[in-house]
Amino acid sequence: MGTSVSEIIANFAMVEIDDERLNELAQVNPALFYRRMTLYFDAAIPIFNRPPEIKEYLYTGFTKPDFADYTWVSTEESTQQETVINTGFSTGYELFSCSKVIANPNGTVSVTPYASAVYNADDSTITFPQQAQAGITYTMDFYNDGSFANDLTQTQKRILGLCVAMVWYERFATTWLNMQPKEKDSSSNAGPEHSHITANTGRLREIRTLLSSELNKYEQDCAYMTNR
Repeated sequence: MGTSVSEIIANFAMVEIDDERLNELAQVNPALFYRRMTLYFDAAIPIFNRPPEIKEYLYTGFTKPDFADYTWVSTEESTQQETVINTGFSTGYELFSCSKVIANPNGTVSVTPYASAVYNADDSTITFPQQAQAGITYTMDFYNDGSFANDLTQTQKRILGLCVAMVWYERFATTWLNMQPKEKDSSSNAGPEHSHITANTGRLREIRTLLSSELNKYEQDCAYMTNR
């Protein structure tokens, strides 16, 4: 039956990752959430490299996730009747999320979930109801899950989840913007910012130590089962 990539991300990696933005994204736009997390997942798999045979076990028959995006802007014609859009995709997708992009008067942009668009995976069309006005921008995200051909054990899933979490924390804790000193005025307080960075780099060290320990134990357990 195999093990899905989404299971590793949702049930193991996200248990270790403390990011409210990601949690919110998973609720309002699951297709985009899994697309973003797949980037960390791809970088995380090679970290699970002990014992050496595990690499072949993981990659044999592995199916990578597939994703796409599409943008549509409502027209004058769409204000008169429903609109059916042909995306041109050659394959259907399991997950579909649609968002409305709104330009605010102050120059900022708001993105809100839009549930009225209906996606047909059989012919890759999207049906929008009659629009209130022309010029409304909608962004759509699509996702097909990936999977390992083998049924992974709970230990293997946990180690992969830790690998994903470590990649995420490495990116977050060392990002250029996060580490750059900010200009301060007399009313600024550097304490919270410094504490935030310190907390995340500390969590990264914890994840690295935990992952190393669990990889060591897993390798020893595998050797024991082979030689007994």
